Amino acid sequence: MIADATGSQQKTIRAFLRDGVRSALDVGCGTGEKTARIAQQTDETVGIDPDTGHVRKAKARHGRRYLCFLTARAEALCFTAASFDAVFFNQSLHHVPAAHQHAALRESHRVLKPRGRMLVIEPIHGSGALGRTLRLYLEEKEQEASAAAAIEAVLNAEFELQTRSEIIVEDGFAAFEDFFECFQTSRPEAGSDRGLKQDLKRRFQRCHRNPRGITIIDYAACVWHLVRA
Repeated sequence: MIADATGSQQKTIRAFLRDGVRSALDVGCGTGEKTARIAQQTDETVGIDPDTGHVRKAKARHGRRYLCFLTARAEALCFTAASFDAVFFNQSLHHVPAAHQHAALRESHRVLKPRGRMLVIEPIHGSGALGRTLRLYLEEKEQEASAAAAIEAVLNAEFELQTRSEIIVEDGFAAFEDFFECFQTSRPEAGSDRGLKQDLKRRFQRCHRNPRGITIIDYAACVWHLVRA
């Protein structure tokens, strides 16, 4: 997988960090690829994820003195108040259980320094080739709507809205098996469903391929830049 193949998400992160962020927290860091990019522009970065397997892989791939990874939950952060200049939710807020999303944002408010900033990037449901390919098999509409509602709920109280925008994110896949492996991180049981796999393969084959033979799966994402009130 070539994540963020055109760099639109990375450009958004770089612009957010342009004013100088010394310490950052990446909530829902997964295996740490985006966290490692954040660390290139900060003095100290921490990535957290509730999945111990993901954290283990992140440590092995990216861990270093100024970049560490911990197993922790977004709604119960293991940090003292005012610990970070910036907090990131890189397409991770909708993975927090809906009942805990508001609490996760309040926890981010707690660990941010005064006038600290938060960047939230969330996929727009059903958009692009990703939406067309996975529409029948990965239904996250309610979780994504709940995440957007949780953000709106903290505006003007915990956070001030600086900007809200949309970007197009493109991921590249050399082959269907590469794509299916990523899909299985959300649907582990899919590997035993031959009908599902064949249908996904047909949908995948309809997607655009660039001149290098890489299949492009694109989708739109909403970006919120928030400041701690």
